[in-house]
Amino acid sequence: MHLWDVVTGRKLADLDTHEIVQNAMFSPDGSRIATASLAGRVLILDVASRSEIARLKFPGGLFQIQFSPKGDLLEASSTDGTARLRNAATGAEVSTIQTSAQVVFDPDGDLVLAATSDNAAHLLKTDGTELKKLVGHEGRITGATFSPDGQLVATASLDHSARIWTVKDGSTLAILSGHRDELTEVEFSSDGQSLLTASRDGTARIWSVLDGKERVVLRGHTGAATSAQFSPNGHYVLTASTQDGTARLWDARTGREMAVLASSKDEHKRPAPIRAAFNSDGTRVVIVPYDEDVRLIRVFQTPQDLIDFAKQTVPRELTACERRRFFLPVESDLGDCPS
Repeated sequence: MHLWDVVTGRKLADLDTHEIVQNAMFSPDGSRIATASLAGRVLILDVASRSEIARLKFPGGLFQIQFSPKGDLLEASSTDGTARLRNAATGAEVSTIQTSAQVVFDPDGDLVLAATSDNAAHLLKTDGTELKKLVGHEGRITGATFSPDGQLVATASLDHSARIWTVKDGSTLAILSGHRDELTEVEFSSDGQSLLTASRDGTARIWSVLDGKERVVLRGHTGAATSAQFSPNGHYVLTASTQDGTARLWDARTGREMAVLASSKDEHKRPAPIRAAFNSDGTRVVIVPYDEDVRLIRVFQTPQDLIDFAKQTVPRELTACERRRFFLPVESDLGDCPS
């Protein structure tokens, strides 16, 4: 496993876990890293010293791991159909939860949501006590998220729909229908006013949380949209498709495609699956394909930020090709520009 400096792209350290790492995650304060292996072991490392803090053993192979929002709990999702919560400091087991996917923490880290194979979602305390069972989907739940204030839950399903539920009583607030295929992702905007969904129909859609109406459809992928994410300020949406091998940046207000950030190098070969994500302040995007290269792309939060950066970088008028590179308007078709 490699640790990198995001600003410079410089590799800071090689961290040898002596096992195949299936997943890795920073703690909320960035001071620790937890890794999950196919052999069912979790390694917790101190970022500053690069030293091992703890090594935990879980039954079954692990495919996902995450810290709770407070960093006091560690959740590991296993191939045996369970998610186990442990104390991140001592390794003591807190609860074992039956689930068909990774559980989702609420913003305070006091509640979790777990989907099961009966098409339901279960709202539980972290000790495993069930509070509500959310029933209504006609297909398996493929994604879930809490609203930023923790008062709502959204779920995505194989039944081509998403639903918004209230945490207080588990009632359905809205049913979001419009996708023509299975849903793969669901996420609230940072202000909790919008909901983003992605689907195997190749689109991502933005919905109003208040009335459940569709606001914007993001069309451009030629394969399933396998991930979608709002930028932290809610101005942009980042989508990726493992089928068409692209990552795309969109204007969240208008639905305009702003840029294709990554694409398959050879259209005659099967595109390499990719992952794409914003950093915590939305100024950078990381793109991780299944090969040796990881790309970091800078994203400007406002047009003025871009103008200031351009003036510092190139203290002269930009050429037409340079304007296109920075996604600025150009007056005519330029043909091929040098890379």
